[in-house]
Amino acid sequence: MLSTHMEDLQNCIQWAQYQQDVDVLCLARVRMQALEKCVGQLPAPEQQRAYRQIDAMLPMEWPFWMELCRYEDQLGQQQSLH
Repeated sequence: MLSTHMEDLQNCIQWAQYQQDVDVLCLARVRMQALEKCVGQLPAPEQQRAYRQIDAMLPMEWPFWMELCRYEDQLGQQQSLH
């Protein structure tokens, strides 16, 4: 299960690097959240190993992508209020 979540995130990251679309970036965020949930259920030594693998997988652009997703979320909330 962990390997499936890792592979899903890695595929989404590769997709996002070629097509920087907000929807793809938000999908990457959702996949990361699913992976973190899965890792959180592992014993501590396995968690540490998994987090090292995740850190190695994440591109340098990851913080910017997540900031863009956060901005998109805020924009969507503001539009739904109008």
